[in-house]
Amino acid sequence: PSMNRLQRGSFEEPANMAFRRLMLPLIAISVITCAAGADDVEAILDRVETRGANVNDLQCKVAYTVEDHISDDTVTRKGNLLYKEKRPVFRITFTKTIQEGIVKRKKSWYWFDGRWFYEAKETAKTVIKRDVAPPGTVIDLFSIDKAPFPIPFGQKKAEILEHFNVTLTPPAGDDPKNTDHLICIPKPDSKLAKDYSKLEFFVSRSLNLPVKIVMTANPADRITTAEFPNLTSASLNADLPDALFQQPKETKRYTVAEE
Repeated sequence: PSMNRLQRGSFEEPANMAFRRLMLPLIAISVITCAAGADDVEAILDRVETRGANVNDLQCKVAYTVEDHISDDTVTRKGNLLYKEKRPVFRITFTKTIQEGIVKRKKSWYWFDGRWFYEAKETAKTVIKRDVAPPGTVIDLFSIDKAPFPIPFGQKKAEILEHFNVTLTPPAGDDPKNTDHLICIPKPDSKLAKDYSKLEFFVSRSLNLPVKIVMTANPADRITTAEFPNLTSASLNADLPDALFQQPKETKRYTVAEE
């Protein structure tokens, strides 16, 4: 099945690309580079990597905004993110969509159970499932360029360095408070360069994890922003029960299609 780039002029995109756009910056910030300001960058990213290595699970709110410069349209979806490292598994539940000032309270879900990747929509009453890890298949979910979608923690520094150059930029007035602003530019020979021209991470100095992420597409006609407004130390390692990662009960009667 096709899981390629999102449709131009439309907010909707393949489920794995939606998750990739949401989570890629979290893994990219484990890079160390020799660019200007490398000493500061290295210190920040060492702290981030140390914190990430000790994340067993995570839950927080997420605001996910897509600015499409072709259609001159901006859409924001808000909801919750759940992640568990053990298998690993995750679930994103969006509960509200805001477009042109209009609020729609219809849910959409994206989740991975260790083998199947699911996308469900309340509006269509459908579930789409994709077998991304069938029996006998060996996939590295911690690989930034080979996994069907990246997992937010666990990547090797050498692999990240292979794909990005990172610099630390001075703070601006609209930056989240008490954060360091990192800019990651995909290297020209990286597979990620065809999808992204720039990734920006706002790393909390107290939490040592990003609280805001800005992704500029390649070409730069779409900007995606992910914000985690209530991400604190209380969001981490709460021993989340497996039941939270099962199929949402609201979708049990939806029509299921396999791609």
